[in-house]
Amino acid sequence: MVLAILLYGFGDLRVTDVPDPVPRPDEVIVDVACVQPSVTECALVAGEQIAMHARLAAALAAGPVRFGGHEFGGVVSAVGTAVGDRVRVGAAVTAVETVYCGRCAACRRFHPEACVRPEFIGFTRPGAFAERVAVPAACVVPVPAGVGPGAAAAVQPLAGAVHAHALAEVRPGESVLVIGAGVMGLLAVQVARHGGAGQILVAGRSPAKLALAARFGADLVFGGGDDVEASVLDATDGVGVDVVVETAGGPPSAGLAGSATLDLAARCVRRAGRIVMVSVLPGRVDTPLGLLRERSVALLHPRSGAGGFSPGSGVFDYALRLVARGDVVVESLVTHRLSGIGSIPRAVDITTDKAAHGAINPAQVTVSEGWPVNR
Repeated sequence: MVLAILLYGFGDLRVTDVPDPVPRPDEVIVDVACVQPSVTECALVAGEQIAMHARLAAALAAGPVRFGGHEFGGVVSAVGTAVGDRVRVGAAVTAVETVYCGRCAACRRFHPEACVRPEFIGFTRPGAFAERVAVPAACVVPVPAGVGPGAAAAVQPLAGAVHAHALAEVRPGESVLVIGAGVMGLLAVQVARHGGAGQILVAGRSPAKLALAARFGADLVFGGGDDVEASVLDATDGVGVDVVVETAGGPPSAGLAGSATLDLAARCVRRAGRIVMVSVLPGRVDTPLGLLRERSVALLHPRSGAGGFSPGSGVFDYALRLVARGDVVVESLVTHRLSGIGSIPRAVDITTDKAAHGAINPAQVTVSEGWPVNR
């Protein structure tokens, strides 16, 4: 038996003994070294009606659920019989959370992003809120030398920032406004700076986080007392920014901004500009669709961490290389580190309301030692 976290009902996480996972032929077993709850997972644990709420509620109606843990780093301890040399025992790894079925028409036609039956590690199948987890070998991503378990656990949000930047097709010299100076906003600033953006502006509420945004490459930062719309228009000669990356929306109960940041984005973007919605909003919200239509603004939604932009590299591989080279800083954003699997409910509490706890990144939990150092 191993220890894992089970969700017994919304808001009710408990440490429970579960059977030790055994790999299927195409799976590997990963001993979890470090895990962090995502903001989305925390909102779902709390019962917020965002994407996947109905599916989780239906699962809970049948009994406790293994839920949470798609952002993690660990060490491979066993491999299935069909894995071969693709993944080796002792390798330091993380994993992409999206598991494509491989059988539907979209997958057979080499468009897995349109898979009709995807599964998601930590959401629809057991994740790394456990001492040990089974994951498909196809989802495993090797962690390069010099990158520790905390950075490996934090790479999924960075992959999301990379996806957002790519989806917006930020051209060299284009101006970018990042709304929100939490972990996603700060990662978006770093990706934009290394990705050829011109003027980078950041709107947030925390002076300390805005100072980090400036350190990471923001040209101008606007705090809670500033008129963000007026400041953005002044900085762009009245035109508005080319791209807005919105990262602060979401349930107000979690200290997020509801849908107000989408309205702000619509007022700050130029005509025919692009807004990328990174935050996860409730199923139905007020949106300024009339203004977006009148101004021909594109409202874009980046994909999850799966996928990539080159035949030779997935987005996780690229994000990990950014960390290994020191181009993007992730571990300095981790403000709360806990120890032991029993600390995961506490990590969820901290991450659910990061503002109340002074957190930037989700709280991280060290589950086990043994991360390979000499690789």
